[in-house]
Amino acid sequence: MIKNIFGPKVRDRRTKIVCTIGPSSSSEKIIKRMIEEGMNFARFNFSHGSIEEFTNWTKIIRSQSKKLKKKVEIIQDLQGPRIRVGKLKSEGRHIFPGDKVVLVCDGELKTHKDIPIKSDIEINFKKGGMILMDKGLIELEIKKVEGPYVTCKALTGGMVFSGKGLNLPSIDIPVSITSKDIKDLEAGLEMGVDYVALSFVEKKEDVLFIREKIGDKAKIISKIERPQAIHNYGDIMDVSDAVMIARGDLGIEVPFWKLPAIQKRAIRRAKNHGLPTIVATDMMASMINSQRPTRAEIMDVANAVLDGASATMLSDETAVGKYPVETVTAMRKIIEEIEDFKKTHELNTIL
Repeated sequence: MIKNIFGPKVRDRRTKIVCTIGPSSSSEKIIKRMIEEGMNFARFNFSHGSIEEFTNWTKIIRSQSKKLKKKVEIIQDLQGPRIRVGKLKSEGRHIFPGDKVVLVCDGELKTHKDIPIKSDIEINFKKGGMILMDKGLIELEIKKVEGPYVTCKALTGGMVFSGKGLNLPSIDIPVSITSKDIKDLEAGLEMGVDYVALSFVEKKEDVLFIREKIGDKAKIISKIERPQAIHNYGDIMDVSDAVMIARGDLGIEVPFWKLPAIQKRAIRRAKNHGLPTIVATDMMASMINSQRPTRAEIMDVANAVLDGASATMLSDETAVGKYPVETVTAMRKIIEEIEDFKKTHELNTIL
C-alpha cells in the first residue's frame, strides 16, 4: 500500500497537482485562484528566484490555504550541480557533425573556437564518454582529456550559446549537493517547507546525506533524472519519502524512445514499494502560451493517472506561462475525468 504522505484524496480526486510558483503566479490573487482550482502543492524552484521571494510566497500560500481551508504543502526543489557553457567570445558557436570541439574547464582558452565550461563541482571526464548540449541535440564524444582541456568529436551538430546546460549521461557526478544547495536548504527549513526535492540523485548516499541535515523537519523527494538513478532505483526508494520522475533531464540522458517505459516501470515499482510518485516536466507545455492543451498533452496527463502517479506537476506552465490558473483548471478536469473512467473501466457514458 502506498504511504499516504501526500494526504487524503481531494474530494473525489486522488491524483494531486503540483504547481511551480514564479513571476506569473506569485501574486496573492493568482495563488488564491490556483488553490481554488486544485493546486495541492506549491513548488519553489531554487534554480531561480531569491530567498526573499520564496519567504514572501510561503506567507501568501500559508495564509490563503488557511482562509480557503484547503491544504497546500510547499516543495523546495534544490538546484543541484549545474554544468554550463561559459561566456563565449562570439554570440554563438555553430558545431557541425565531424567537427573537433575543445571544451575548457576553468582554464585559459587557446583559440576563439574553444568552448569554456563552468561547473560548481569537479568532473571526471573520461575518453569515450558522451557530452550532450542543447537539450541533447548536440552529441559530443570525448576523444582526449588533458588537464582542463577536453577534446571531442561532434557526432551531431547545432548552435551553442553562453549559459546553456550540459548533460553527461555516461559520467558519474561525484556529489549531488553543492554549497549553494546547503545554504538554500537551511533557508528552506527556516521557512518551514514540507518537502525537499533532491536533484540529480545517483545513489542512496546522496539522499542519506541530506537526511542527516533535515532530520524530521521535512520529507525528501528524490528526483529520478539520471541513468545512474534508474540503475540504483531500489536503493534510492528505500531511503526516500517520494520520487519524482523528472522527464526533462531524464529525457536527454536516456534514449528518448525509452522514456515511456521508464516512467511506467518507475511508477509501478514505487507503488509496489509503497512510495508516492510525481510525474514532471512538459505535461502541458503548450499552455505556456495557449489557453488549451494539445491532444498529446491531454493523453500524457491521463496516462500518468492511469499508470498510478500520485501527482502530476506543472513547471513553466504556471511559473512563467500566460495562463497559470487556466492550466491548473485544465489539468484538474483531465484528472477527474480519467479517474472517473478508471473507476468504471468503461466508456459507455462518453459516446
